[in-house]
Amino acid sequence: MKLNLNFYLTALALFIVPGLLAEEAASETFGPYTALVRNGDIVKSVKVNENGRIYLLLDSEHKEKEIVLKNSNFYKSGYRNWFNGELELISPANQGKAPNEYTDWVDTTANYIEYYMDGQLILHLAKTEVHTPKN
Repeated sequence: MKLNLNFYLTALALFIVPGLLAEEAASETFGPYTALVRNGDIVKSVKVNENGRIYLLLDSEHKEKEIVLKNSNFYKSGYRNWFNGELELISPANQGKAPNEYTDWVDTTANYIEYYMDGQLILHLAKTEVHTPKN
């Protein structure tokens, strides 16, 4: 029985560890931010200018969709209000965004920024200086 348990634990480790390593290796840095999640089919790239303004380069098939942003100083909690007093900042759909250009910019001092499209998290940025894998 002990041999079977060791076998199953070893087999489980062989499946889990490579996935964890791949996730860690896949992290990307954009200026002072690390992408915790980035759906590459939708968000082609992220750019942060010298003043900290964050821009997105969206795939042309998704550029006309609404994007909902949330920001906080804590990982997936403690959401703060944006400049308009709302917890969610909405980048409206059908704005005539040019293809292959950085758009949907935002300024924030938050440690974490979440971007949603069609209810799905498409980008989650964290200030590299405050986020550790345990957060």
